[in-house]
Amino acid sequence: MSGLPRQLILLAATLLTLVMNYLSNALPLFGNSNKEVSDALPNAFTPAGLTFAVWGPIFLGLAVFAVYQALPAQRGPRLDRLFWAFLLANLLNAGWLLAFQSLRYGLSVVVMLALLGSLVWLYVSVRDLPPHGAEVWTLQLPVSLYLAWISVATMANITAYLVSAGVTGGLLGLSAATWSAVLVVIAALLGTFFMWRFRDVAFAVVLAWAFLGVYLARPEVLTVTVGVVLALLALVVGAALAFLPRLTLR
Repeated sequence: MSGLPRQLILLAATLLTLVMNYLSNALPLFGNSNKEVSDALPNAFTPAGLTFAVWGPIFLGLAVFAVYQALPAQRGPRLDRLFWAFLLANLLNAGWLLAFQSLRYGLSVVVMLALLGSLVWLYVSVRDLPPHGAEVWTLQLPVSLYLAWISVATMANITAYLVSAGVTGGLLGLSAATWSAVLVVIAALLGTFFMWRFRDVAFAVVLAWAFLGVYLARPEVLTVTVGVVLALLALVVGAALAFLPRLTLR
């Protein structure tokens, strides 16, 4: 899809995402809010409620992304490569809400994995664009925030599904606290890679915010605390790998 049709369709898809997320809390869908469904599947990886405030910047970023690509100056073919990945991300976001709030946990995991894949595709596509004006803020930053959070949300979604299936801890016979600590460290290693490969500070900041939420939800659990500390140290290492060589050259 190219030109004006691309711009209008992506604006409409973004509006769909925003409206569906509003309705998922205002109605909610199927009578079950995300919080209610999550509370019914208690586990040691779900972060404290305040952590979900990250959706505010994410939704704002999506709106900025959609409006920027719809500007008359962006009607040429340069941004057409972003169409399918961004469209899928919006449709899958809405689809996940329908699956999760209708208590179809297995389906919600499949949709979440597809959403994660579409965001990776979008991230790579945006990063492949030659640098242009303010696009670090209007394109790269929104996608970084969104991908980082969905990376963590995917782990939380899988954990919730396991709990719904009667697996109270996680895979490999780990305790709930150990499973949570392992997931936090895995997420941190992902953040370290993004810091090293892309110097993506926004990605790491979102992960650090998620780790803080995991800790605040259960500060008395030593295993989780240790996992969070290790995760934060991994992000610091990622920052060092990304920026120290540049500082040395100066």
